[in-house]
Amino acid sequence: MRRPDPEFIEEMAWLQDIYLTSDDPIVQSGFSGGRERWVVERSPIVRAIDRDGDFLDVGCANGLLLEDMVAWAAATGHHIVPHGIDIGPDLIALARKRLPGFATNLDVADAWSWQPKRTWDYVFSLVDLGPEELACEWLMRLAAWVSPGGRLIIGSYGSRSRGVEPVDVAGLFETCGYNATGEALAGEPPISKFAWTDP
Repeated sequence: MRRPDPEFIEEMAWLQDIYLTSDDPIVQSGFSGGRERWVVERSPIVRAIDRDGDFLDVGCANGLLLEDMVAWAAATGHHIVPHGIDIGPDLIALARKRLPGFATNLDVADAWSWQPKRTWDYVFSLVDLGPEELACEWLMRLAAWVSPGGRLIIGSYGSRSRGVEPVDVAGLFETCGYNATGEALAGEPPISKFAWTDP
């Protein structure tokens, strides 16, 4: 399987320094739109949760999304156990403080070289944690971490201020040979797009 150039991995690692310029946990998660928009633009992920299970966030930053996912899933009647990896050690340290009961589920790792010894019921990540030309390889890598009967959930965030539209994740699944079994959008026009497949 092809891998990104070292420069791409270095860029991903450098995000930690940007996120940690603020004490705001939302900014530390890579978002600057405040709590209300965070909830609107992130909570649709929970529509992919249709049963209890272990949930892995690949690129979990400071663990805020994992913390919220546990609460959002519980509100729909489902119990998920949070797991996460991130390339930034300081971000994982924050995630472990945020989720002390699950600290051993949170690890520092480069997702492109990580070789997990287990699988998860749900694996979530973003399109842009892989370069565009390796999008299908990225999905294939993540799909290998999904337990039998589990679900791969992929998201894409746009930016109104920069005029960037989110990637058509459902279309990307189809392009890469996966059947998109569901989709959730946020905003009008959509500024966040999520889709999932049951590989």
